[in-house]
Amino acid sequence: MAKKSGLADVLWGLPWILKLLVAIFFDVVFGVCRFVDGILQGDIIKIIIGFFWIFYGLGIGWIIDIICVALNIRPFFF
Repeated sequence: MAKKSGLADVLWGLPWILKLLVAIFFDVVFGVCRFVDGILQGDIIKIIIGFFWIFYGLGIGWIIDIICVALNIRPFFF
C-alpha cells in the first residue's frame, strides 16, 4: 500500500469557499498538489496526471476541479 501524503488532505481540509476560490483563480495549485503527492506515494499515474494538470489542465481540468469542489466530490485521481 502506498504511503499517504498529507498535502492533498491539507488542501481538501480548507473551507469550502476557499477551495472554490483556489480552484477558480489558482487551479495550478491542484496540479502541483497531485504531482507532489504522486512523487511522495511513488504513484506514476498520479505523477503524470499532476504534470499534465499543471501545464495542460487549464481547460477541461479547470472545469473538473471547479465542479468537484462545488459538489464536494474528491476526484479519484487526487
